[in-house]
Amino acid sequence: MAIRPKKILAPLAVLLLSACNVGPNFLSPTPRAPDAWSKAALDAPAYARSRAAARAVDAAWWESFHDPTLTWLVTSAEADNPDIEEATSRIAETREQRRVAYAGFWPTLDASASDTRLRISENSPFASIAGGRASVGGQPNASQGIAIPTGPKPGLTIYQAGFDAAWELDIFGRTRRGVEAAEADIRSAERLLDNARLSLRAEAARAYLELRGLQARQGIARQSLRLQRDNAALTRSRAASGFATEVDVANANALVASTEATLPQLDAQVTQATNRLSRLLGQEPGTLADRLSAPAPQPPAPPSVAIGLPVETIRRRPDVAAAEAALAAQTARIGVATAQLYPSLRINGSIGLQSGNTANLFEAASRFFSIGPALIVPIFEGGRLRAQIRLEEARQRTAAVVWRRTVLDALHEVENALAAYYGDQGRRDALRRQSVAARQAASLARTRFTAGLGTFLEVLDAERTRLAAELAVAESAAAVSTDLVAVYKALGGGWEPRGG
Repeated sequence: MAIRPKKILAPLAVLLLSACNVGPNFLSPTPRAPDAWSKAALDAPAYARSRAAARAVDAAWWESFHDPTLTWLVTSAEADNPDIEEATSRIAETREQRRVAYAGFWPTLDASASDTRLRISENSPFASIAGGRASVGGQPNASQGIAIPTGPKPGLTIYQAGFDAAWELDIFGRTRRGVEAAEADIRSAERLLDNARLSLRAEAARAYLELRGLQARQGIARQSLRLQRDNAALTRSRAASGFATEVDVANANALVASTEATLPQLDAQVTQATNRLSRLLGQEPGTLADRLSAPAPQPPAPPSVAIGLPVETIRRRPDVAAAEAALAAQTARIGVATAQLYPSLRINGSIGLQSGNTANLFEAASRFFSIGPALIVPIFEGGRLRAQIRLEEARQRTAAVVWRRTVLDALHEVENALAAYYGDQGRRDALRRQSVAARQAASLARTRFTAGLGTFLEVLDAERTRLAAELAVAESAAAVSTDLVAVYKALGGGWEPRGG
């Protein structure tokens, strides 16, 4: 009987038109964020200046330090960094996974060839086909007027070659949900790459600024050491003339030794900071030593930065976007699991050549074909399908918790970075005033000691205070700069503020 295409296509069209995606649809969650940053985290005047004066912060936020070496390091860090390479490979994986998911929309086509030897039961009604004995109702079929063949036991060989095709119609959206999950995985991987880049840039900037701060402290210690050695020589000369005591000489020598002891530690820290930069650039230790060995001024940080509102920060943060995309992917996987509960409709077809011997296998009479729909309805799976749905729902709840935690961590990170940034600015300014006063006191103490109006103990105390104050200023200036890097990282990188 001929198969009329309309008899197959009509019901298929009805099913396709009624196709739907089972499972929940993803809705972007609304983060719980305050209307403004807390007063405890902000210096109000600085915040006002940042909103009024900083009209835009370019995505290349590191350029706000106006340091060519810093710009070179940050822009070069991505070239051969293993973390960036890993994140990039993750994107390639998710894109291939999307191609795998998309393949479910297409039919499959397989070529096959077989040489099958069959042995048929001698009591089978089909035994006569294979040259054996056939019976009807347990009696030999000779009573039916059929000749009983004699010969070997019933058997035959079938030679077959052809093509098998199958196409599963995505009526309940299992494939569409799989593609939806794969595309969300791509978005998540891309945002994780953005986050890796942001972290790498911030880490490179932080390491460089710390290096310049250590080199500044090195310079202060060496300059102080030269001055202290001069003071020690002067003290020995005055002791020889009877204007100073051996106690003064011992104290002067002790101060020199104390300052000398700080230099090896600073040298080691400079080497470690340089090697940390080499590691971030994917290079061997010591590669950047020649380029960064010459001291340079500490890049000054701007006094204010445009920060925007908490909800704007949440939208900019790549880690929050990655967590949201992961939640979307997991929501789609619930639909994939749910679709397994519903019937599946497949169109199966075969075409090829079939014969009992190879001599006439390629004749026109050996052709065969078959085509028709197959409806598969799951009835009993031992609870596996519903357990899979519950598993995906549990994973979705976990992904939602991860997203909420990421949002909360982002808000706290910004608050803490801002508090440190503005707080260290105030500390740096106070230390600068202290350093100016300490230098004046040390100069007066030396003058009085040289004129014989003061004791060396006054010089010793004044020098110790001056050195500590200058080292603290250098350390504080580096802290302010690294705090600004932390602010930019917490804000999700550079951005252009909206409104005034």
